[in-house]
Amino acid sequence: MAKIGLKNFYYSVATENATTGALTYGGATKLAKAISASFEPTVSDATLYADDAIAERDAGVTGGTLTLGIDRYDLTTAAALLGHTLGTDGEMVSNTTDTAPIVGVGRVVTLMQDGAYKYRAVFFPKVRFQEPSSSNQTKGETTEFGTYEITGTVIPPVDGNWRKEQIFDTEAAAVAYLVGLMGAESE
Repeated sequence: MAKIGLKNFYYSVATENATTGALTYGGATKLAKAISASFEPTVSDATLYADDAIAERDAGVTGGTLTLGIDRYDLTTAAALLGHTLGTDGEMVSNTTDTAPIVGVGRVVTLMQDGAYKYRAVFFPKVRFQEPSSSNQTKGETTEFGTYEITGTVIPPVDGNWRKEQIFDTEAAAVAYLVGLMGAESE
């Protein structure tokens, strides 16, 4: 299947049960329009050699880094993803003691197979975003659009299921799958 598009970034703040580690979500919220998404897994790879041969090998994903390119970075979203305070007057205050919450994050990748569109919904159940770097540039003779990136750490939940994904025939079904994983939509 060829990848030909990217849409529908959603997130939901998660609550983690202190005893069981189970995650519950507060409802899916549209993040922003999707520009790019990349996931770089962190892989643990250990090999035990005995009698001049591999006796044991253990390799697995232990987490990773998720970077999302978005078209806008509004203060409501920033406060929700980074744990900052948003006042009723619209002012966001970032404090040294702020802690980014755990969130579930999903996206839809548009695919083409044998001339037919398919939609791959990808969900990371436990992500913690970090403060993005910022760089700005003056306008020159021609306009250049600047966009935003936000990066988070993918953390395997207690059950070990660090990613869920499914392929659908319609975009609506893929979005419904993501929203269903995160609880009711709260756009």
